Amino acid sequence: MSAKKWKNPFYTLLIPVGMVFVVTVFAYGFMAFLAVNGTNIEATSQADHPLFAWLDKHGTQLLLWELAILGVLTIGAISTDSWWMSEPSNTNSSDESPERPFGS
Repeated sequence: MSAKKWKNPFYTLLIPVGMVFVVTVFAYGFMAFLAVNGTNIEATSQADHPLFAWLDKHGTQLLLWELAILGVLTIGAISTDSWWMSEPSNTNSSDESPERPFGS
């Protein structure tokens, strides 16, 4: 019987954090688009929305924090991937060959 492999939790965390980042980027981009088209009557009616006022004040800092969290989670996922994918061994036999890097 094969032992159950665990999923890398960093991948599970990357999905919702990435989705929040995408939503934030689209909202920030839409806010910037409305600011550029400030002469349009429809654009000015949406510019006073509380979300856009908050993003205008804190949006850059929020995007940088989200990007930093994505970076940490990505590095964590890449660096621990081999550990999560390896099968746990039940025996400690000495005849197993040690892992060799690619190309050797």
